[in-house]
Amino acid sequence: MPRTRTQDEFTKPTGTIIGNGFTIHAARFSCADSETMRIDGTVIGNIDIDGVLTLSDTGRVDGNINAASTRVAGRVFGNIACRNILHLASTADVRGDITTTTLIIDDGAVFTGVCQTHVSPSSDNVPALSYT
Repeated sequence: MPRTRTQDEFTKPTGTIIGNGFTIHAARFSCADSETMRIDGTVIGNIDIDGVLTLSDTGRVDGNINAASTRVAGRVFGNIACRNILHLASTADVRGDITTTTLIIDDGAVFTGVCQTHVSPSSDNVPALSYT
C-alpha cells in the first residue's frame, strides 16, 4: 500500500525531545531550520519551528505554535499556524485558532476556536473546481 503525504511528514527522525515531566518557560522557543521536535512535557511560551512538531498525549503547550507541520495528541492553549499539515489525534484538546493548508481531525479530538485553511504555495498550478 503506498504511503501518504501525511504518513511521510510525521515519520521523520526526531531531533529535539522535551521529556515527560519537564517544563520549559520561554517567551519564544525556536528550533533550527528543518528540525523536528517532540514534546512529551510542557512548554509555556510560543514555539517557532521550521520543521515538524509532534505533541504527544502527555504534552502540553501554553502558547502559540508556528510550524511547517504539527501533530497534536495532547493539549494546546494557543493558536496554531502550519504551512503544511495539522493533524489533531483523537486525544487532542486545542483551545485556540488554527491556520493551515491541510487539517486532519480524528474522532474524539476537541477543538475550540476558528479554523482558516489556505492553498499551499506549491499548489498554484492546481486547476480550480467547476460546479456547473
